Amino acid sequence: MESFFDHGQAEPEPSEKGTVPALDTPAPGVGQVTEESRMAAVMAYIPFLCFVPLMKMRDDKYAYFHARQGLVLFFLEIIAFIFSFPHLSQLFWTAMIIGCIGGAVAGIMFAMQGRTNKLPIIGDIAERLRM
Repeated sequence: MESFFDHGQAEPEPSEKGTVPALDTPAPGVGQVTEESRMAAVMAYIPFLCFVPLMKMRDDKYAYFHARQGLVLFFLEIIAFIFSFPHLSQLFWTAMIIGCIGGAVAGIMFAMQGRTNKLPIIGDIAERLRM
């Protein structure tokens, strides 16, 4: 029986769409995947360490791809951690409501004055919406 950590001595199993690429075959559009790239990609999914490949390996598409995903996961972990404490969660949502009310008041004032000023953060998100 072959271990997961053996570097693919056996041939890969064919799939419905063709064959499975070997372990040493680079991902499409990524180029050659080195051992350093793989270690950086693994590091990208460890909280706080995602910043190392994000800043140090910008030219390595493979490591940078995984670093960006690791960064998103890191921010989601921070949000989950904040919401695990009842008082911090309540404080966050209170600040969010106050910010939304302030944004609504500012938007009403701009609309009544006939101006088209973008609200901070909200205006950028609204521009990206495809409707």
